Amino acid sequence: MPPRSRLNFSQNDEQKRITIRYIGDLDGQEIVNGIARYLETVGEVWLYDIIIDMRRFEGFVPFEELGRLAREWATIAHGRDMGRKVAIISQDPLVLARAKAYPATFPTRVIRIFAEMIDGENWIEGKETPAAAQDTPRAS
Repeated sequence: MPPRSRLNFSQNDEQKRITIRYIGDLDGQEIVNGIARYLETVGEVWLYDIIIDMRRFEGFVPFEELGRLAREWATIAHGRDMGRKVAIISQDPLVLARAKAYPATFPTRVIRIFAEMIDGENWIEGKETPAAAQDTPRAS
């Protein structure tokens, strides 16, 4: 039986890190609405780095929905997140193809795409391995 579709959030206040997991076949609007609702509940959310784990995601997020999320994020953060990191964990060719568009959509964030969770976590923590640095698409 396939896993039910859902968004899963975990938050580490000590490390100032939020992990968002997309699981199953989620609608882009559902993802954006869920993320926006969650982020509004986090105090000083702009101080957090974010890991987006898309390894079990079977859906598609239209670019219009990403733009809507970016506008909502800008309203929440007001630029106070300058330089904070977003690690996207995915091997989806569409995610990789969009890598160059993410900086324009989220200009205050440093965004990288990784195939493996450990590489994304290490980058967030400043412990990037040479192999991961060489193989990782840089969105910003």
